[in-house]
Amino acid sequence: MAKKEKTIECPKCWVEAKKEKMEAFGPDVIIDVCPKCRGIWLDQGELKKITGNRKLSDFLTKEIGTQSKSELVCPGCGGLMDIERADDVEVDVCLECNGVWLDAGELDELKEKKEFKGDELEKEEERWEERTYRERTSRQRRFFRFFR
Repeated sequence: MAKKEKTIECPKCWVEAKKEKMEAFGPDVIIDVCPKCRGIWLDQGELKKITGNRKLSDFLTKEIGTQSKSELVCPGCGGLMDIERADDVEVDVCLECNGVWLDAGELDELKEKKEFKGDELEKEEERWEERTYRERTSRQRRFFRFFR
């Protein structure tokens, strides 16, 4: 039996996204595109395949902190999303599944960032958030394990 593809709804327009094939580095990627606003949903890892820029992709999707600054809900898993910046381009990244929502035109802008450096000060703040969260949840687990 063939696996049924998950339907994605646009987190801005709430209409069903259409599947489109996009050329990528390696095998082509099937992306979800909103027919109304032309926004794009990329599952984890697809941004790197499409842009061919590991540094940019890692900067936007790894060590993203724990605080949600986005008003969007992840169309992939329903989790909270955060806003990440690549210079002047703001993208929404899911804190749970690391999928990426791009507004119309943002993918083209990201593809142009060949020599992307990123704001390391901002990333360090997000790394600190993640470490603090992991330490706090680890202490809570040990505390509740003590009372079992």
